[in-house]
Amino acid sequence: MSKCAKCGIEILDNTDMCPLCHSVVTKDADVVSMYPNAEGIVRRFRFIERIVLFASVVAMGGLILANFIGRPFVVWTVIIGLILVYANTLLRMTITGKVGYQSKTLVLTFLAVGILIGIDALTGYNRWSLNVVLPSAILLLSLVVFILIFVNFRNWQSYIPMEILMVVTSIALIILYLVGIITYPNMVYITTVVSVLLLTGTVILGGDRAKRELYRRFHI
Repeated sequence: MSKCAKCGIEILDNTDMCPLCHSVVTKDADVVSMYPNAEGIVRRFRFIERIVLFASVVAMGGLILANFIGRPFVVWTVIIGLILVYANTLLRMTITGKVGYQSKTLVLTFLAVGILIGIDALTGYNRWSLNVVLPSAILLLSLVVFILIFVNFRNWQSYIPMEILMVVTSIALIILYLVGIITYPNMVYITTVVSVLLLTGTVILGGDRAKRELYRRFHI
């Protein structure tokens, strides 16, 4: 980019003469690109991701070696391994742009719940992961969807499939309670009521847009 000292206009091409006054233009060496170097930023983040992955592998290798050399602590080694898996998955999905934020939110939430269920099983299986963590995660997702509807109001109908998933998952929790796997029903009831009301309110208040979205997604 060049600039004419006489006219003050900026010239985008590589000409040496101003098209208005025909004066010699000066090259503007201080002009900075309007767009950030996205490729360079992603490359740096991917390098950080590889560093974290390598550090995790080294840490797990050290823990496994410590189990053989000293007093075994297998349970805590597995727990730390699960946490490292989640941390690396979180970092990976945060950097990559191949999936949408709704899919990232669902995957990371349910992966966290799965890891906490595994930790619960390794530490005596007191069912706190199923009685509290699992319904709380679904309740949290429902509240997140409720907030996103207002934040992204122009595209609110895109959250209907996520609301349906929350209702289906809540029904699955009720089934787990009926078969005795979940022993604390209060959180299940709260989660189910919230998810059903959220979906019902969206469909009723959404009117034709909600109906079109349901037909487009599920042909109903």
